[in-house]
Amino acid sequence: MDTAERPAHKAGATKEGPVSLSEKIGDIITRSRMVLIGLGVAILVVLFAIAIVTQLRASGDKSAAIRMDQLVRDGSAWSSETDTAKKADLEKKLIAGLDGVVAKHKGSVWAQQAWDMKATIAESRGDWTESEKDWMEASKILPDSFMAPASLQNAAAAAEELGASDRAIQHWKAFVDRYAGKSVGIPHAWFALGRLSEEGKDYVAALSDYEKIVASWPDSDWTKLAKDRILSLRSRGLAK
Repeated sequence: MDTAERPAHKAGATKEGPVSLSEKIGDIITRSRMVLIGLGVAILVVLFAIAIVTQLRASGDKSAAIRMDQLVRDGSAWSSETDTAKKADLEKKLIAGLDGVVAKHKGSVWAQQAWDMKATIAESRGDWTESEKDWMEASKILPDSFMAPASLQNAAAAAEELGASDRAIQHWKAFVDRYAGKSVGIPHAWFALGRLSEEGKDYVAALSDYEKIVASWPDSDWTKLAKDRILSLRSRGLAK
């Protein structure tokens, strides 16, 4: 899935002996590119529906709310369609509708939702280039909204799928800078940065990223994994 060289550590055994189960799990996650990207259309439909009601009350833009509500319903129909030809036709019409919202309601929550749906559709067909672009567009609109952090994280994950480590690092760092103290996803972001540094053989940077998790989030699920990566790096003499 990725073209970058993997870290030298392999699950199963090291020069020092068998690795623990938790380290094996950590090694699996080290190779994962899809920790956050799998929100899925069904979950997005619920989130969009909630956002539509909220924004309708706040903005009074009934025409945009009605249009987006219909597109969410169309998205649900597209997601559940099993006939390939029918699904392709639904997708074409859905994207055209979303593009219309983006053009007519620039900078609004409706445009943000449209970009996010477009990204989800692109991700479903494995078009990581398009999904990264669309998620980045969604993340730039109303950066304090509930969708923006997830969109930026998904853009980072899509960049990793493309093997574009430099862009992925840029996205993850932007996420940390923008949402430190505001998002539960920060420990995962540091873990992703550490993993990418490992893949780039910058073991000092990787160690630093993992140590940030251990120091600041002792109770996070990512802390045990970070500790295992630190142990692995040190046991192989790759970082002091």
